[in-house]
Amino acid sequence: HEARLCKTAFHPSGQYLATTSYDHTFRLWDVETSQQLLLQDGHNAATYGIGMHPDGSLLSTSDFGGVARVWDLRTGKGITHYVGSHARRVLCCEFSTRCGFIMATAGDDGTIQVWDLRKSASSGKPSEGRGGTKQQQQQSLASIPAHSNLIPQIMFAPAPATTNGFNVGGGDVLVSCSFDGTARVWSTRDWKMLTTLEGHEGKVMGINILGNTNNVVTCGYDKTLKIWT
Repeated sequence: HEARLCKTAFHPSGQYLATTSYDHTFRLWDVETSQQLLLQDGHNAATYGIGMHPDGSLLSTSDFGGVARVWDLRTGKGITHYVGSHARRVLCCEFSTRCGFIMATAGDDGTIQVWDLRKSASSGKPSEGRGGTKQQQQQSLASIPAHSNLIPQIMFAPAPATTNGFNVGGGDVLVSCSFDGTARVWSTRDWKMLTTLEGHEGKVMGINILGNTNNVVTCGYDKTLKIWT
């Protein structure tokens, strides 16, 4: 990369690593040889978020211009993009582990937008992009007013588990954390909030679900890591 590195995501096979950067690109690398396999510069702003599809065929990226894109790793080409629903930077973009056609994005505006990949970007309304290019605005499947501040990370549950009496397994929930000091658990069936995890003093920077366990893990600016059961 020619500028600051932002985020990384491993391919499900473990053989490849994808990276995003302020240089407006994402790149795909061979883990064993450290060779660059793919460079894609389809963004017009710093490229930040990145997500890998569970079957390894698709990759999602997002940028500081409010755009999220989906790429076919088999061809190296972009297949669709989403713009217009987020008011500011899009910091994360993740695929559902249960429904391969569902993707969620989040960022500066405190909202989570849920997208159905089966709906083509051509169905949206054109808007003026950077450099005078036309971009298609799309209607998200669901728009969640999730937090009152920036959302640095979201994650679909990867495996069967329960937390606070709710099933967080198999992609049944989406978890999010925010600079508003909270983490939240959302149902992927109706996109309603199931519970709020409060305990950090200040910004919550990261969130994860520990595999087959019933534990959600968060970390924050208060220099603590918390495990929620």
